[in-house]
Amino acid sequence: MKKSWKRLLAVAVVLVLTLCVLSSCGDNTQAKIDEAVKKVTDTLTKEKDDALAAAKTAADDALKTAQDAADAVKTELEGKVTELTTKLTETEEAAKTAVEAAAKEKDDAVAAAKTEAEEAAKTAAEAATKALDDAVAAAKTEAEEAAKTAAEAAAKDKEDALAAAKTAADDALKAAQDAADAVKAELEGKVADLTKKLEDAEAAALKGADEAVKNAQAAADTTIKELQDKLTAAEASAKTAVEDALKEAAEKAAKEKDDAVAAAKAEAETAAKTAAEAAEAAKKELETKIAELETKVADYEKQIAEAAAANVETVEGKIEETVEEKVEEVKTEDTPYLAAVMTYADYVAAELDSEVTVEAYVQDCQGWWDGKITVYAQDKDGAYFIYNMTCSEEDSKKLVPGTKIKVHGFKSEWSGEVEITDATFEFVEGDTFIAEPKDVTALIGKEELISEQNQLVTFKGLTVEAQDDGAAFNYKDAVGKTDDLYFKASKDGQTVSFCVEFYLRGQDTDVYKAVEGLQVGDVIDVTGYLYWYNGANPHVIGVTKAQ
Repeated sequence: MKKSWKRLLAVAVVLVLTLCVLSSCGDNTQAKIDEAVKKVTDTLTKEKDDALAAAKTAADDALKTAQDAADAVKTELEGKVTELTTKLTETEEAAKTAVEAAAKEKDDAVAAAKTEAEEAAKTAAEAATKALDDAVAAAKTEAEEAAKTAAEAAAKDKEDALAAAKTAADDALKAAQDAADAVKAELEGKVADLTKKLEDAEAAALKGADEAVKNAQAAADTTIKELQDKLTAAEASAKTAVEDALKEAAEKAAKEKDDAVAAAKAEAETAAKTAAEAAEAAKKELETKIAELETKVADYEKQIAEAAAANVETVEGKIEETVEEKVEEVKTEDTPYLAAVMTYADYVAAELDSEVTVEAYVQDCQGWWDGKITVYAQDKDGAYFIYNMTCSEEDSKKLVPGTKIKVHGFKSEWSGEVEITDATFEFVEGDTFIAEPKDVTALIGKEELISEQNQLVTFKGLTVEAQDDGAAFNYKDAVGKTDDLYFKASKDGQTVSFCVEFYLRGQDTDVYKAVEGLQVGDVIDVTGYLYWYNGANPHVIGVTKAQ
């Protein structure tokens, strides 16, 4: 660009110099001046055009380079997005697996610890119970043995004491007897002496004898009493010894029993304490494991959150776009239009409330309303009544007779009418088909008539019958001319109820007006779609007087 401007500057200088030279030559040189000006102007114009062309070429090259760079960046970003999406999916799967593993490990640890604690507590309780039972049994046995031994020792001591007391008593009694015998012998000697003396001096001897007897008796009484006191003291001493021995044995047995019970209780308390400590240790270990697992889960969740945050922060917009694309792909994959198309026989055989997909040709439509339309469709094998199919207002205008569509919905039944509900559709390019009315007059009143359901049919030579009120027809709406029309016609004693569906053929149509002109007894031909409502109830599209 700098060179171009230099050229222009040079040309301008030449132009100025030329003008100066020419101007010095006078007015006769005006033509030459104009020629020079034109030449310079042409030169400047060419330079300008060349500069613009060069600038445009440079701009195009720069634009192409920028576009190539943008495409490369886009390709690189798409590759990174794909890579990051894959990594995110892998991270989520790994995190999910890790969380599930951690949760399972946690549950297993809790269950194991709980089982271990229950087993330990059960074992400790059984051990403590057994130890207590053994200690009580041992204490009881020991106490019984001690009591038995003490009782036997006390009995032996009592017997020995009684024997000793008896021996002492016998000895004392013998000594007392010997003393009494000695006293008696002495008394007898004294009595003999006193008797002799009494013979000498009866009064003095009698008195002395009485005193001697009294003194002897007192001495004997004293001796006997002393012996009795000794015997009583010996018996009391023996009794006290026995009681003391029994008391000592009982106290010893009781003490040994208390000691044994205390020991058993202490052992049981120790066992219970050990069990409690074991349970507490198990609980702490369990809590530790739970805390560790919770920490692991928190770490995994943190890693997931960080990874997700990083990915979202890096390629948030692109991921959303990719997700939307994936959703659209999934929708495309799941679209009912990809489902296998049924034949009419398959459709007839399908269970009620099952999903169905059919292809057929539009024959007629009721009025579109609020995103829905009801379609009468047919092919060479049979017909379909498609109720409230989802449809835009724009597409509804394209559903002209003969148009081929693919429909997906659910096979339903209402009051005998088999129809497709909750339907969606797409247009199918290709051939067209317009059904010709099928004469089913001969099937009136027969079971075979229902096999022609929803097809375009005709009834010929029927006689109009009176309604309940005697009229040839009735309006569904009592006010009239704002809803369906009903009439009946028969042949050979078989009657058919017909309906002019207001949303199919309204009040301004020829058929609506024709029915309004019927009289009871008129013989007519009727054309319509073989709708079913608790029996045949064709939706009429044509009524003419029979030929």
